[in-house]
Amino acid sequence: MNDQVLVRYLLGLLEPEDAERVDEASVVDDDIAARLRIVEQDLVDGYVRGTLAGDTLARFESHYLSSPRRRELVTLARRFVPAVDRAATPPAAAAPRRSSYSSLLRPLILAVAAALLVVASGALLFQTVRLTRELRVAQTERVMLDRRARELEQQLADLRATGTTGIKEPERMPQRTATATRQAPAIALLLLPQTRSLGPIPTLSVPAGAVDVGLELRLDSIDFPRYQVALRDPADHSIVWRSDWIAPPASVVEPSLRIALPAGVLKPQHYSLDLSGQRPGGGPEVVGGYALEIVPR
Repeated sequence: MNDQVLVRYLLGLLEPEDAERVDEASVVDDDIAARLRIVEQDLVDGYVRGTLAGDTLARFESHYLSSPRRRELVTLARRFVPAVDRAATPPAAAAPRRSSYSSLLRPLILAVAAALLVVASGALLFQTVRLTRELRVAQTERVMLDRRARELEQQLADLRATGTTGIKEPERMPQRTATATRQAPAIALLLLPQTRSLGPIPTLSVPAGAVDVGLELRLDSIDFPRYQVALRDPADHSIVWRSDWIAPPASVVEPSLRIALPAGVLKPQHYSLDLSGQRPGGGPEVVGGYALEIVPR
């Protein structure tokens, strides 16, 4: 997989099947993930320096800049690339009578470079602190959800032990028809988007006799009018299950998608969930991923 293929992937020029293969490779292969980051940085730097032209420039502005995260990368590059270029440019050879000016400019250039290094280090430190805080929040939420799941399982076990169904008058319950709509299952687990940092994988024990398992996928932002979720087996990268296209809820503080996984396709192992978005008239675009591990009861 050469760098030109990665450039076409970033510009949205690959066929959906080829784009999906690149996205999978960037997740399972650290070398390809590192090359993709370098190619993306070179592409952004070229746009900031004005070296992109023709179809590449047009595609960069119409496709790459459609993502808020990518626009943020371009904004950061506009702040640092010009200063780095000025600091890296060697001073022109001066006449002997102006050597004193050169000796004065050289410490100034070194001071500017040092200041830029301090600013970049501060930004990295801030990013590290923010990611650490988010990881702690995610771990706390997972503990709370695991506790709630255990409480619900205990309540269900108590009901089964006493032979109580929770319905006082079963004879009055309306008879289901063949066209009845299946009720959405209760949310069993909240999943947060995967990052490159190490962290515990959420686990879930599927109750015996369950038909569907409810999951809630937290979104960083709502950038598409509809989304689709695919359940993937990491052992052979096969798609085990795929949802319909789902419209995200409007006007929420923490956007998320709710899906119902068929319990029959799940077995005790690790799974990954691919989140794809689609705009009207456009092809699907993989925008995120989640991890889940099914554990035995």
